[in-house]
Amino acid sequence: MKPEFTVPAELKPYARKLNAGGVGLHIYDCGPVGSKPPLVLLHGLGDEADSWRKVFPLLAGYRRVIAPDLPGFGRSDHPRRAYTLNFFAQTIQTLLSMLKVSKAVLVGSSMGAAVVLRVAQRQPGLLSGMVLLDGPPVRGKVNAAQLRFLTPGVGERIYTGLRASQDAAYATLGPYYFNLKALPAADQAFLRERVWARVWSDDQRRAFFSTFRWLAWEGLLGQPNPTALASLALPAQIIWGDHDHIAGLESGKLLASWIPGAKLQVIPNCGHLPQQEQPQELVRLLAGA
Repeated sequence: MKPEFTVPAELKPYARKLNAGGVGLHIYDCGPVGSKPPLVLLHGLGDEADSWRKVFPLLAGYRRVIAPDLPGFGRSDHPRRAYTLNFFAQTIQTLLSMLKVSKAVLVGSSMGAAVVLRVAQRQPGLLSGMVLLDGPPVRGKVNAAQLRFLTPGVGERIYTGLRASQDAAYATLGPYYFNLKALPAADQAFLRERVWARVWSDDQRRAFFSTFRWLAWEGLLGQPNPTALASLALPAQIIWGDHDHIAGLESGKLLASWIPGAKLQVIPNCGHLPQQEQPQELVRLLAGA
């Protein structure tokens, strides 16, 4: 039997399903809390909302927090279509409209940060602020491994080939962390099971490659656009792990120089996913968002 995307115990009280523009979404929502605009947490490519399992309950104690599985990933629907930033952005806009959220702080991890920027450009009035968390990478170069993933058929074979070994599948997470082996044993066990569920999901594989290849093409065209970002008039935090090997700190510095008034904050001893590796520090930084 194929492994499933289970709901972590700490997030079960917040789990719900809804339909946003014809797309069924799995979300976590703690409901209205306090007077501050909600925090909307958007995961990165190939991830799910469970990426926020360490920070969600802590943030939910003082304000509303919403975290969806983006369409194509986790327990949300996997429609057969092109997965583009406009599609993700429209889904988030529709979701917030359905939840009657008129203003929100969007927090995006990696690819989720690119979605945040796309929503900010499409509908800036929806945002009271934005937080870009180790993304999006800018001015990156395509390496040999990425080039193989970009090749139709070849990338899919590599992805599916990870089903031969759970150890090999888990090892692919290493570059995303400052020190994967230093995570608590329970976290390592969770991530091991989660990556195993991903490689066995044909639907998620299809969404992953559609998104990845579209983003690669977008990157080749020079996105994100510094001129467009210079026109954003929104409070912006940029938070980066100091040992991010997926999107180097130089990307964070460039984004901070392009977005007016943006503040760059660097988390030490941290890789590409502060919400998993340094959750307490991330919560501290998000407290003022």
